[in-house]
Amino acid sequence: MTDLDNQSNENHPHPTASSTLLLGVQSMDPVAWTRLVDTFGGIVYRWCRSSGVVQADAADVVQEVFTSVARGIGRFEREKPEGSFRSWLATITRNRVRDYFRKQSDRERAIGGTDAWMRLQEKAESIDETISSDEIGDLVLRKLLDNVKAEFEETTWVAFWKTAVEAKSAADVACELQTTIAAVYKAKSRVLSRIRSRFEELPK
Repeated sequence: MTDLDNQSNENHPHPTASSTLLLGVQSMDPVAWTRLVDTFGGIVYRWCRSSGVVQADAADVVQEVFTSVARGIGRFEREKPEGSFRSWLATITRNRVRDYFRKQSDRERAIGGTDAWMRLQEKAESIDETISSDEIGDLVLRKLLDNVKAEFEETTWVAFWKTAVEAKSAADVACELQTTIAAVYKAKSRVLSRIRSRFEELPK
């Protein structure tokens, strides 16, 4: 019997806003930190690369970003219901990327590379164009879906995806997966519940 046919009825509480994860991060809980870095690390890396940080250095800049987050998270307070953590993370990333380009430009100036120095200085001043918290929602959702998918058996996820995303009828999906309509509805409900729970835990 598969996970799709034998599902528990356990309830998944929905914490308000994103207090659960932030409190865990602020108290240096390793599980909370792992989830934060797992969710936002790839986004910070993408910001760094789109800003012109070379691949060989991007991971180091990402590490510097999260080092700054660790130093400041204890003092961080959400100033508005939506967007403040993501804006704060974008600001930290911009600052660390600027630091990176300024260090690179200092090296170029030291060896007399005037043209390269000027280009790097220009990059340091145009970071706002490539790092914005406005785009982070879709990227976070994509990462969250990947993480939630890994928590379920393939048949459960397929039942959810085909009914919730592809808008197929429960009867058609049940026939395709050789299970019952009730099991398909339960799979959809269970996955949606987990997605909502995980999304509401994340800092906004």
